[in-house]
Amino acid sequence: MQVRFLSDGSEYRSYGGGSLSQKKEGGGIFWWAILITLLMGAATFCWFFSIMIFSHPEKPFNYKMLAKFKKLTPLRPYTIYTAPNGKSFGSRDILAEFYSYNAEQLGVRNDIFKRAYLKNYQHEQPMYLLGSYRVLNVRKLTDTDVFTKGWVVRARSSDLEDVDLELVMPGLAKDTAPFVTGDVFTLQKRSYASTLHVQRMEEDRLCVTVVPLAYQALAKAGEEVLALTPPERLNMEAYWPITRDPGSEFAMSNKDSVDVVAAKQ
Repeated sequence: MQVRFLSDGSEYRSYGGGSLSQKKEGGGIFWWAILITLLMGAATFCWFFSIMIFSHPEKPFNYKMLAKFKKLTPLRPYTIYTAPNGKSFGSRDILAEFYSYNAEQLGVRNDIFKRAYLKNYQHEQPMYLLGSYRVLNVRKLTDTDVFTKGWVVRARSSDLEDVDLELVMPGLAKDTAPFVTGDVFTLQKRSYASTLHVQRMEEDRLCVTVVPLAYQALAKAGEEVLALTPPERLNMEAYWPITRDPGSEFAMSNKDSVDVVAAKQ
């Protein structure tokens, strides 16, 4: 009796007793594994990328991305009663603090200053600047500046000529300059002038950029309070410091002329 078995053709046996088997198709699983790995890598990258964006808003690219998607934290309008606590430094103190800093250390510290400001000092305390300062020049802020509306004053410490000050007055709506060259003003504790940037200049001098956090507390002696407002958006791609160095010779000649005028009066 002859018996035959039905076959689906997936296996063929040769006459010599050997077998010829078709290879199983495993290529699909391989490519799916590659795709899943790439997707997991992309998801991990996006996760870390978003963390870096939100953690470092002081970086120009990160700030622009947050602004584009409307994820910027609004700057809080502080008053003298709600301004955050922080350490206060006079001109001599701040020169001693940053005198030994190299360029890299100063860059890191400046990033921390700006990050704390943009995050409304949630994790860092502000560094407030105190003291008496003589005005060197004043100008309106423009769209090419970090702060695009208001005024900025370049002044020099009355106690130590190695320290310059940039006083930013954001949102100050005045057609005439709030100060003139030769004016002397004093930053007190209630001014809450918070440090945003420290720049090393020639001859180991420093320029410190500050913004008053108590926006209603800045006033000229015997005059009305200068009403300021926190900016809605900054131009983080602009140059720091905001004003250019007038030089030590400019300050000395300006001081001498002011002293002569004061003596005649």
